[in-house]
This record gives sequence, structure tokens and C-alpha cells, in this order.
Amino acid sequence: MTHERESPTSNVVLETFPLGFALGGILAAARAILAGFGSAPGLDAQAVTYRVLALAERWPELLAEAMIAGVVCSLVLMFASSASPRTSFNSLVALTVTFLASAAFLTGYPEVLPGISVGSVGAALGTTLMAFGLSRIPFTGAIALIVGVSLGLGLPFAAAHYVKQNQEGMRTHQVVVDLVASQMAVQAGVPGALGPMIIEQRSDAPVTAAVMTPIVDQRTDTGDKPSLIMPPPAALEFVVPSSASGVRFEAAVNLDDTAINALPASVDSLPVTYRVLVDGEVRWETTFHHERVKPGWNTEHMAWRHVESGGERGVPVLPGQTVRLETKLAEGVDPAQFKANQLKLGFGGAALVQHERKPRFVPTPSSPNVIYVVIDTQRRDRLGTYGYPKDVSPNIDRFAEDSVVFEDAYTTSSWTWPSTASLLTSLPPDAHGVKSSASCTLDQSLTTIAEALQSKGYTTAAFVGNPIVSSTRYFDQGFELFDETLGDFRMSDTYVPDALDWLEKHAPLRFFMYLHLVDPHTPHRPSPTQMERLGIGPAPESWPESGLDGIQRASGTNPGTEITPELTQYASDLYDASVATGDMWFGKLLAKLDELALDDRTIIVLTSDHGEELLDRGFRGHGQNLYPELVRAPLMIHVPGMTPDRRFGVVSNRHVPTTIAALCDVSLPGFGPQLDLLHATLPDEAMFETTKGEWSAEFPRGQQLFGLRRGAKTTHWRYSAPHRSDETEEDAALSGPGAKGIPRSDLHIFDDQADPTAHRDLILVAEDEARAAVERIRELLSAARLLKPGGIAGVGKAGSKTLQSIGYEGSDDEEEASDKTK
Repeated sequence: MTHERESPTSNVVLETFPLGFALGGILAAARAILAGFGSAPGLDAQAVTYRVLALAERWPELLAEAMIAGVVCSLVLMFASSASPRTSFNSLVALTVTFLASAAFLTGYPEVLPGISVGSVGAALGTTLMAFGLSRIPFTGAIALIVGVSLGLGLPFAAAHYVKQNQEGMRTHQVVVDLVASQMAVQAGVPGALGPMIIEQRSDAPVTAAVMTPIVDQRTDTGDKPSLIMPPPAALEFVVPSSASGVRFEAAVNLDDTAINALPASVDSLPVTYRVLVDGEVRWETTFHHERVKPGWNTEHMAWRHVESGGERGVPVLPGQTVRLETKLAEGVDPAQFKANQLKLGFGGAALVQHERKPRFVPTPSSPNVIYVVIDTQRRDRLGTYGYPKDVSPNIDRFAEDSVVFEDAYTTSSWTWPSTASLLTSLPPDAHGVKSSASCTLDQSLTTIAEALQSKGYTTAAFVGNPIVSSTRYFDQGFELFDETLGDFRMSDTYVPDALDWLEKHAPLRFFMYLHLVDPHTPHRPSPTQMERLGIGPAPESWPESGLDGIQRASGTNPGTEITPELTQYASDLYDASVATGDMWFGKLLAKLDELALDDRTIIVLTSDHGEELLDRGFRGHGQNLYPELVRAPLMIHVPGMTPDRRFGVVSNRHVPTTIAALCDVSLPGFGPQLDLLHATLPDEAMFETTKGEWSAEFPRGQQLFGLRRGAKTTHWRYSAPHRSDETEEDAALSGPGAKGIPRSDLHIFDDQADPTAHRDLILVAEDEARAAVERIRELLSAARLLKPGGIAGVGKAGSKTLQSIGYEGSDDEEEASDKTK
């Protein structure tokens, strides 16, 4: 009895599984071949490589699916083969079931990979015929089982291992030592700061660090670079730290445009020799003949000249080696004939950089894809999900229904540079130091969320429409691709299609995309379809030719623009259409994710860097104050599988990076507790600030304002304490008189529940609460400034020109750019 029961089981194993395993291996191989030979029309060779890599990364899961399909096919074929009597109908049914099972696997069901094509259908047909032939041999027995297991498991494993080991990976770069920032820190008197050792310098023109700009020309590589200024003859040295293994010294050389313009008319060119020596050996040398702009505005000869070795940028150096940088005027040129301001030249972007190839991976439940959308200048109160009655944001509102929505989120600042730096690092402005035009470069010693994710195998990309969020300011840290704009805003229609193409190409990989939309920002260029949908007609006759930016406030002898109800209404309508345009492109992003079947494995975050004043208080633009329309932010986070919710409690959206890090199981250094907004008790506190504030007619633009929302109250503080001549303004904000010594006129306090638009100042009845809030601000500032990097570069001539060209400089929109650099 026992023997009779075991025999059929043994026969099933030996008769079914050899063919099932072999078919599984054949199906897995066919799917890899299909992916590798362009079964997805329109994708380039690199995209196909990513698909093959994704198959290799997920080979156990895919092989399990292939084995299931193979065993099903084997059972059906063996049944048809052993049926008595054999009929054409049995064979036809078996062939049909085998074809459908093979096709379902080879076309990527349930994934869209590699998709239905002539190749996948042909492969399914070929597999079916091959399987039918093997079933007729018959392919059974112990030897067949061994062959089947070898084919089904061994070959896919070997192939997947080969693909993963031989993937090119993504090239990353990490700045180990920023020599310019180090020198700036020394100049600023930062305790413990160590810069390069100055070996030789002119008595009238010492070696220093500042921003250099050869010429303002967006077409060529002539823009701003924080630089070591070395008027010749000059030399400095530094020793490569023991921790800096596998690094290259990278820099570029040039002459600042102020020096070019100051050269005597008799000098046609200024020949300067630049050298890089390593342990006394010349590793790179060039003589740069600096010349003025040539006829026809030809500036190509003025481009930065990069240090190179072996066809790559930079010179390889080893720990412990001494690197020497030299500048000398060419042979026969007398240095004494040139004044100090005519020799502002040197090495730009000087740093020790570590380049690596990191493997790419596919998303997993613990490491899902991430899309981080920042809509520049997006007011919270102009979205339907936050109560706006007009239908300007249908896609964002639907997205909110499936997300965790934060009711009381705040930005860290009311303008772009400090707020965006916080959105990338999780640090408040006084910790990352990006606060003004004189301090606007994201220090390379900081860790961005892009760098943290890239270290875990995320393929990273940024698509940015705001020209001041740029690689020049080092906002590109951690991004393999940083698609930016030069000199002007670009609306979504000019670059979001490229972002969607990037998504399709990288869909199989684990990715992080940062998307910075600017449609709500001036100059408003809304989609005509959205203007029509919202029923917005032509501009009134009194509308300025330059749009909202052309509306001027009264100052001095300038009476300003008369603010009529007609102007106010059109400003509001135009902004609504611009918001609707951004929403339209956000909808296209969601549709693309759905098309690529990525919606169930992708975290999506939506927020803004600040809001916008639309003549609410006689202002337009942003940066000039800290009222709710500027610092209250939309914040929505969609996590696949997480129950939608609305979270109440005050929070800063600077905690978005730490939340992403927690969701993706990576570490991100930050300020204070590493808050995960989705799984932690909200702090019920948020601080925000601006260096460009306008407190009153008595205290016009350029005031340092701080704000704190705690519970139901918000306090605004205008910092105005006097300080010593040898003390920085930031230090003075902490060492000045305590809260009790602050004039009442420098304080406002509002009840956010009773007065959500902050129009009723309660300082006369809540002065003690306001002063207590100032003490908390000072406490937070003191802790934040302990983290602030030592040397932060400011804007240069090219950056200042960009601010002017887009209406930032000298407007209500952004702070006047300073020519000062650190």
C-alpha cells in the first residue's frame, strides 16, 4: 500500500520537473534576451542596459515566476502526452496553454517589461514548440532532472552574476577637501580653520579667496567660481590628508573680469604660467594668454582652463603628498608694472575630489524610488486641498487624497536660496549658512539627501527651472544628472518632458528625482489652455508690460504704481493660471508613473520653497516679510501602501529630507532630532527667517527677520541689537541684549487660529509670549550656528547678472545682490 502511494509522486517529480525547470531557464533566458535586444521601441542602448541589469538584480524573483510558468507548461504537456487516446484537440489545448503561459511571462505581466512585441510573441511561440518537442522525447528521469536543474537554476544565476559584476555603475564624485572654502574660513577667523600654507605672495596683493568671474557670458564656461586668488608671483602648498585616498586635485585657472578691464591699454595680453606640482614634480602646467573680448563678442578664449591629466580633469594625488600651486608672469614680463587690481587671477574651484563607480540597484520595499517635487513660489492657500474654492489644482488635489497631508507646514525662509538649501540638507539656514547674496554657496562638506541616497545605489537626477538653484552654487551635490537653466527661468513645458523621458529610461532602477517647478513664479507664462479653462481674459490696460514685477511700491520721489482692484484681481487670476499650469505638469508626471507601473513602488513628496505676495499687503514677490502667505507651505507625502491622512501640528518642511532618509533606510546628518514626519510626534514648532526683510517705512529692505510658530501663536522679531565693530551680525544676534531689552516695536505676535492671515498684531496683550519666543529663537540659532561651515562663498558677477536679468536684484522679489564675497 505504502509503495503504491509513493510511486506516483516519484513519477511526477521525474516526469514533470525536468521539463519544468528547463522551460523555466529557457523562459528566463528569453526574457533577458528580449530586454537586451530592444523589445522596448524608442529606448536607447543605455536604457536597455538598465532593463537587463534590473532582470539580473531581481533574478530569483523572476526565475521563480519563470519556474511557475515552466512547471505549468510541463504539467499540461505531460498530461497531453500521456493522455489515452492522444487527440489533436488535447495537443492543441496543451500548446495553447503553453503559449499563453510563456507569453504572459515574456511580455512582462504584471510588469510592463519587456512588453508586447513581435519579438516577445515570437519567443513565446518558439518556447512553446521547443517545449512540445521535449515533451515528446520524453525529457524525463534522474539525468533529465539534473540537466533541467542546471539549465533552470545554474545558467540564470551565472548570467545574473556576470551582469551585476560587469555593470558600469554610476560615476559619483565627493569633495573631500574644498581648499577655497578652507581659505575663506581662515580669512573669516573661524577658530581651528586650516587653509593652504602660503609660501610666496606679493606684499601689495596677498593670496586670498573670493569669487572670480572671467566674463559674464552664458554661452561659455566663464561664470562664477569660488577661487584661490594668487596675484603672481605666488605659491601655496598643502598636504593631502591621510584620509583622502583615491582623490584627484581639481581646479581651473583664469583671470577675473575686473582685472581684464583694469589692464593698461598698451597691454594686448597678459601671459601667466600656472603650475601644479606634486612632491616637487610638475604634474600640470599651462601658460594662459589672458586677453580682452574679441570682436564679435568672441569670449571662447576667456573660458576657464581646467587642470587635466591622462585625458581626465584633475591630477591624481596620494595621502601624504605635498601639492604646490604656483602663478608666475611669463618670462620677460615684469610683475612690478602691474597693480594689484590688475592681477586678480588664480585657481577656481580648487578641491580634492574622490571619484567612484557605484553599482545601480532596483527598488525594494525598504528602498523604494523617490520623486521630490518642489513647486517654487507655491502658496498653500491657493490649492484646493487646503480650501481654495477655485479649481486650479485638480491633479494635486487628487494626489492629496491618496497622501499624508500636513496642515501646518512651514518653510525655513521666505525666499529661494536658504529655503531650497534646507529642503536638500534638512538644516535650518543658520546651520547650512546659505542666507544672502554674500553667503549663497552650498558648502561641499554638507550632506544632501541626494548624496545620502546615491551612496545606497540610487540613480539620481535633478531637473530645475530656477536659475539660482544652480551647480555654480553647488546645489548639484549628489546628482548624477543636474539639468539646470542658465540666466532665466524656464517653465515646465521646456524641461519636464525631458524629466519624463529620463523616468522612462531609468524606470527599472532604484532612482531619486528632484523636480523643481517654477510656473507660479514671475514672470508668469501660464499655459493658454489653463487660462481658457479658468476663464481668464486679457490683461487690463493698467497692467505693466513687465507683469507683476513691474508694479512698484512708493519710495522717495517715486509715487509707485496705483494699486487698483482691477490690478489686484488680475494679479490673482494670473497667479491662479500659473498654479494650474504647474498642476497640469504634475498631472503628467503622475500619469507617466502610472504608465510605467511605478506608482506602487515610488514615494512622492510635494512641497514649496516659499509662497508669494499678490499685493496682499501692498507687497508683491517674496523675501520681504514672514507672513503666512510666504512661509506656510503645502506638504504632501505619498507612500505606497500607507493610509491617507491629514496631520495636524506645526512642522518645518526642512524635515522632508530626514523623512525620505528614514523611509529609504539611509542616514542623513542633520540638526537636532532626525525627525521622520510620518512616524514621529510632530514638534509643534517651526522657525523661519529672511535677511531681506522690510519691517516698516522706518526700517526698509535688508532687515534680518526671524519668526517662530509655536502652537497657536506666531512671533516675528526684527533683529536690531547694536554690536561691536569686531563682531559679526550673526554673533551679535546672540550676544546682544536679551529678550527683555528688545524694543516692543521690533516684535509682532499673531494668533494663528483666530487670525490665520496674520492681520491683527497682539503685541499689546501678549508681549510676554513674544519675548519668550525670542528666547527660543536665540536658543535655536545658537545650536544651529555650531554646525555652520566655516567658509561660504557669495555671488559673483555672473550670479549678480542672473539676479538682475530675472528681476531679483533690487526688486521686491529677492534681495539686492552684494558685490561682497567671502
